[in-house]
Amino acid sequence: MRLYSYGSNMIKINEYVEALIFSFGDGISLEEIVKRTKSDPIMVKKAVNDLNKAYSERKSAFYILTEGNLYRMRLRSDLLYLVQDNLRTDMSRGVLMTLSLIVLNGKIKQADLVKKRGSISYQHVKELQSRELVSTAVEDGKKVIKITPSFYDYFDVDKKEFKEIKETIQEEIKKEDDKTVEYKGN
Repeated sequence: MRLYSYGSNMIKINEYVEALIFSFGDGISLEEIVKRTKSDPIMVKKAVNDLNKAYSERKSAFYILTEGNLYRMRLRSDLLYLVQDNLRTDMSRGVLMTLSLIVLNGKIKQADLVKKRGSISYQHVKELQSRELVSTAVEDGKKVIKITPSFYDYFDVDKKEFKEIKETIQEEIKKEDDKTVEYKGN
């Protein structure tokens, strides 16, 4: 039996899709949902839209984020303060450090990133690309890495708000750099 017929089965597909997305904290692909529900991709996408509409109408604490071909359950940003001390990212500290350098620079030449982070940054960039958080391009013959629009969705931050935060961080770093005194020995 296929689940994408209309009527009460549409309610079932919504339930199944919601359960799967909730259960896969790291995200679940459209293909995996289709396989598990034996449903049509169009109906799965409709179910995600219906769920997000229902969440919005009842002012739910959650919504479904679409990142490329992955679906993830997310907490609304205005409620993050309630659980922030319990949140952990599924990225390693090294990947986050590499991402931080890219973010703070806006975009960075791959050669500069490797100088600052070492050859492990190649692997980090691949992971960040697979999550669609960064993209690469060639500018003036040099490979450049920059964040993507998905970055803002993943970290659930508004672009304008993020720009202000980034500027504040850069000012604080500059202040710290100005305070640093080089040790010249005895």
